[in-house]
Amino acid sequence: MPDDRFNEYCEALLAQYTRKNTQTVTQRLESLCGFLRQKGNVVQTMFGGSVRKGTYVTGLSDVDVLLVVNESSLVNQSPSDVIEYVRDTIQRQLPNNTVSAGKLAVTVSYAKGTEIQLLPAIRTRTDGVRIADPGSTKWSNVARPDDFAEKLAKVNTARNGRVVPIIKLAKAMGDCFITRPGRKISGYHMESLAIDAFKDYQGPLDPKSMLIHLLGHSMEAVKKPIVDSTGQSRHVDEYLGQAESNLRKGVSTQFGQMRAEVRRCKTKAEFNKLFCEGN
Repeated sequence: MPDDRFNEYCEALLAQYTRKNTQTVTQRLESLCGFLRQKGNVVQTMFGGSVRKGTYVTGLSDVDVLLVVNESSLVNQSPSDVIEYVRDTIQRQLPNNTVSAGKLAVTVSYAKGTEIQLLPAIRTRTDGVRIADPGSTKWSNVARPDDFAEKLAKVNTARNGRVVPIIKLAKAMGDCFITRPGRKISGYHMESLAIDAFKDYQGPLDPKSMLIHLLGHSMEAVKKPIVDSTGQSRHVDEYLGQAESNLRKGVSTQFGQMRAEVRRCKTKAEFNKLFCEGN
């Protein structure tokens, strides 16, 4: 397949992602936050995760909202108590949805695989936030998610706004290609890999060239942990274990296979298969 045809298909797919998510996700987020505001226990809500960074892909992304509980009756409660309260409140409003409480957040599941995560947080005087610490019963160290969003925005701007679209494609391809649950790449991890891959990139800015570059870079970068710049945890990719672990090597191999599939793609059917389109 000529490169320009591959790139044409990529742009059409990106437009499809945009049409799918904008209105539906926003309405769902506002509805969920509205349930909690009515109870007087959420002072402020902030889009976080991939919605804020613009890398959200319907059904594939972690959609995060920070629920700031300062100055409410929840502020002196433990994170687990706040998470249970949020889950119970939403479940009463959405009895037909699966609403689950994890160590950090509440996840609301919708049809077609879409999930929205709500993270209770306490805003600090230094403009950071504290969320649940998964290793204890307390709130975490101060995290600054805005720092990561700004770093991604800077790299994206330097490459004429082309990095965010490539992250969307890589997320979609990774979710389609990597089927083993233990090897699934988180959205945050993929974004971190992209920042590193494109910070000094001087190559072509078309989708195929950039996707090949990102996947090739990730083959090596995934073998070592990436420091979490937000301060939320030590590393972005703790779920893959220590450097050069067998799990990391396995994911590296899959990144290489994905890159090879992009390079050898010759037909529209093969393109659709890369992203699980039309299945």
